[in-house]
Amino acid sequence: MKTSKQKLNRFEICLSGLGGQGILTLGKIMGGALALGHGYYVTQTQSYGPEARGGASRSDLVISSQPISYPKTDKIDLLVALSQEACNQYFHLLKPRSVLLVDESLVKQAPTNMYLALPFTPMAKEKVGVPQAMNTVVLGALTFLLPFAKRATMRESLKSALPPKLHEVNMKAFTLGYGEAKKKFKESPPIWSPDAPPLTDDEDEELAVAAILADTPRKMAPQKKATPKKAATKKTAAKKPTVGKKAAPKK
Repeated sequence: MKTSKQKLNRFEICLSGLGGQGILTLGKIMGGALALGHGYYVTQTQSYGPEARGGASRSDLVISSQPISYPKTDKIDLLVALSQEACNQYFHLLKPRSVLLVDESLVKQAPTNMYLALPFTPMAKEKVGVPQAMNTVVLGALTFLLPFAKRATMRESLKSALPPKLHEVNMKAFTLGYGEAKKKFKESPPIWSPDAPPLTDDEDEELAVAAILADTPRKMAPQKKATPKKAATKKTAAKKPTVGKKAAPKK
């Protein structure tokens, strides 16, 4: 149970997907809840394509217990990818010890085998009955996964950010996301625990390899070209052909 306020040095979240999925609204509500409800310093930045629907959409959050000197994300702790394009495009921004959360109904090929997944879109359509509530389902799941997010505080912040006529459906979506995450994942990722062991070289190397496989723009050290081996210069004397002797005539 999350009781005391967890101290954060700098925790970075990237919420990404497509226009029409409510990414920007999710970022604003989540940032407001963590700042006003939890008392953290929070910055929120966003970017989106020119299309109203179907274009790229991204909202970034930086959360800290101390004043934030640089407002934009640099090394992401949590990437939420709600489309295959977003997953491919932003995976390389994750730092070595981090978490990737995807909508498994839309992300069919994750660039790593270490990730978390829930069917957010079908959950909103089939269990909530409102596809537009998908972002609130995600908010509920994130509230369970983030060790510093308190359920009651997030719920109250969500209600205060929405008009009363939307409270019922969004409370249902939030509870669904929280409950499904708890059922599937059991607990917050251990890597975010203050007692987590230090990063190993194998973990860093695994993330680098996965980024390459995802075909993302990750800069790697240039490799030296292998110099071809020179052919052996030692000459071997050609053997003279053996001439057979004529057989002596029989007497």
